[in-house]
Amino acid sequence: MPTPSSSALPLTQCPPGPRRFLRLSIAGGPRAPARARAWLQNAARWLPDELEANLLLLTSELINNSVCHGRVGESDVIDIEVRATADGLRAEVSDSGPGFVPRERAGELDDPGGWGLVLVESLAERWGVHNAERTSVWFELTRS
Repeated sequence: MPTPSSSALPLTQCPPGPRRFLRLSIAGGPRAPARARAWLQNAARWLPDELEANLLLLTSELINNSVCHGRVGESDVIDIEVRATADGLRAEVSDSGPGFVPRERAGELDDPGGWGLVLVESLAERWGVHNAERTSVWFELTRS
């Protein structure tokens, strides 16, 4: 089992121009969303404010889904990748969970939970799920 650690380059070492790439592997469990948010707040400062805010929100939601629905515990690893694109960014969160097929939210409007993929659908330009050896959810955000 790989040891969770950050393999991202400090911003001062990222290549200039639009081809920035960040990668983080963290332990799952209930503290995973907060750890990822703290790292992203520091590592993604080069993004415009709106893109950074949406990246933090959607990534946190997907990591929370990994923990709650994928049952990714502290002994498991969640990988986060962020890559700059010509008009924004692409992010991917992957874990060892059982995989899933996206479906519409079934709960009542005032029921708690179940809003993570609704937010992804609302804010992302495109998104998708890959169920293979690891489950990956990716999304693309564009500059406004």
